[in-house]
Amino acid sequence: MINILRSSIYALAITSILSLGSTVAFSKDRILRADTGSPGGSAHTATVVLGKVLGSKLGFTLQVNDKQTLTRSALKLGRGQLDWFPFPTTVYFLMTKGKGPYKKEPMKTKALELSKNLRSIWGWSANIFHFVTFKTDEIKTFQDLKGKSIYTGPPSGAAAVISESIIKAVTGFKPNVDYKAVRLPWGGGLQAMLDGKLDVFARPCALGCAILDQLGMKSKYRLLDVGQESKLKKWSKHPARVIDKIPAGSYKAQVNNDKNLVGAGTTFLIALNKTNISNDLAYKMTKATWDNLDEIHKSAKTLATIKKETPFTGVNMPLHMGAVKYYREVGIKIPKRLLPPEAK
Repeated sequence: MINILRSSIYALAITSILSLGSTVAFSKDRILRADTGSPGGSAHTATVVLGKVLGSKLGFTLQVNDKQTLTRSALKLGRGQLDWFPFPTTVYFLMTKGKGPYKKEPMKTKALELSKNLRSIWGWSANIFHFVTFKTDEIKTFQDLKGKSIYTGPPSGAAAVISESIIKAVTGFKPNVDYKAVRLPWGGGLQAMLDGKLDVFARPCALGCAILDQLGMKSKYRLLDVGQESKLKKWSKHPARVIDKIPAGSYKAQVNNDKNLVGAGTTFLIALNKTNISNDLAYKMTKATWDNLDEIHKSAKTLATIKKETPFTGVNMPLHMGAVKYYREVGIKIPKRLLPPEAK
């Protein structure tokens, strides 16, 4: 069972109805809490599908707050206000290094301390950054972005940092110097694009995501091509970043869908609060994922990049002890860097 809340109000009931403003008593391992991004994004799809599949197998209900900025949700997870959610690899890097939205004190110290409460169970290549323009004749390459108005992501979010870093890697252009970087919540950015207030809309999502179809209902569009992979070589050395491709024919409304495009991608991992999620439940969540991978893939084609052969793709966070137990049982070698302090 999964309940998606489209506001900050907790309104969940399994055997009782909770009135507005009442305190929710969470039964350990039975009612789990997660944040996620906007519908159509990789985090949202993964949260919903995993909540349904794992919840049905393991007997827990997942309460989801969507349309959230995950850099803030990461702090909530560290504080134990959430139990688990699909977590951008980049966000853990920013937390532990005191960068991005965590660069100023006292947030820098707080984020580092809260990061110690986080554990992972597996990861995957989740997103490709799609740079979309309706101005198909005027904007044909990344070089044409100079002087343009570009939606890069939500305020204080990792997505904006990454999309701006991609533009810089490919062109050398700096935000609000060579182009106008527009930061809005996900929904606001999409609406601004549909209303014609932007030249380019940058959106990380899995290949084939519904957001591109939604944009295509408005107008034909062009996806910008990085071109040479070498432009992203230095950029891709970051543990959360990968060079990827958007295959020809991926989107019907794309005017340049006759060839493969080089793109920039990012990874996610499944993060848990190490105290809220017991070793037993973490073990069962890990096992249930790999035992039911076909069902997960059938539930959403955008999750096809979750692969048992590469369970540590994008994982830069120590594993939960429950996951450690599972991988040791099935003979999957765990990189030393992913062993938590409690396993050493």
